Amino acid sequence: MQTMSRKLALVALVFLLACARSPQSSSQPAAATNPADLFMGHDVVDLTVTLAENMPGHWGTSPPFQRWTYNWFSQKKDEYGNNYMMSEGPYFGQRYLVDEHTGTQTDFPAHFVPPPNSGLEHAGPMGEVTGDKYPLDRMMGPAVVIDVTALRDKAEPGKSAAIGMGVIQAWEQQHGEIKPNDVVLFYSGYSDAYYKPLPEGLRMTYEPVVAKTKPGWPAPTVEVMQHLRKRGVWHMGTDGASMGPCEGGQAVHLAGLKEGMSWEEMLTGLGQLPPRGAFYVALGAKVRGQSGAITRAVAFMPKKQ
Repeated sequence: MQTMSRKLALVALVFLLACARSPQSSSQPAAATNPADLFMGHDVVDLTVTLAENMPGHWGTSPPFQRWTYNWFSQKKDEYGNNYMMSEGPYFGQRYLVDEHTGTQTDFPAHFVPPPNSGLEHAGPMGEVTGDKYPLDRMMGPAVVIDVTALRDKAEPGKSAAIGMGVIQAWEQQHGEIKPNDVVLFYSGYSDAYYKPLPEGLRMTYEPVVAKTKPGWPAPTVEVMQHLRKRGVWHMGTDGASMGPCEGGQAVHLAGLKEGMSWEEMLTGLGQLPPRGAFYVALGAKVRGQSGAITRAVAFMPKKQ
């Protein structure tokens, strides 16, 4: 079943790209294709937040994103004549200090599932599935965009409004049943509203998670996670700071990750996508043994005629 799932995801992507190509006679050799031509007829929608030192891309209690320039085009000195920016050649380079769960990020099974034989609670086989081992083709597929904007800010301070089965059922009644290998995206508009430069950006995670002075992002229930996996969903996404509620996300994470699911958190701009019709792709950095990955998430959407 897993092999078939992977094939279906790849076939779907190839089909999407092939639809944009001009038809050619089978009797003639295919001409060289400009990569941009593969996407003719489609808009590429960037669903990724931008990281910077003054942006709230980190979890409320985690270290923020940091960076420094390790090489500049030419040597620079401070007012005392000291070298404060090294230069070993005519190029620009930076180093980052960053939590792998920063900004638009992917959670892999090992994030919440301890490895087997560790003796820890909830340990199991999925505890060995880190990002470098995760099937890449699961992280793409037809986008199912579920509008939960009505739930944003409808919880008590320090808590998240629940995305329950009623929301899923109402969406399916209107748009059809969620299918295997669909990528389910929860659109609340949370990051659109609160991913702003600090100190205003404290509203993103610090105020709901640490200070508990504001409500958090809408989050699916354990029942919803179980339901979607039974539907054949492997991959998901949310524009909230976490797939789990801000008051404690372990149960929701385990419900999906122990079954081999994955998802992006802190997406943005999901309101640009239709309920159905877009194709979603997430590609994260590949690091051995990673529990998560800083990710570039995009959607391909047919241009309006």
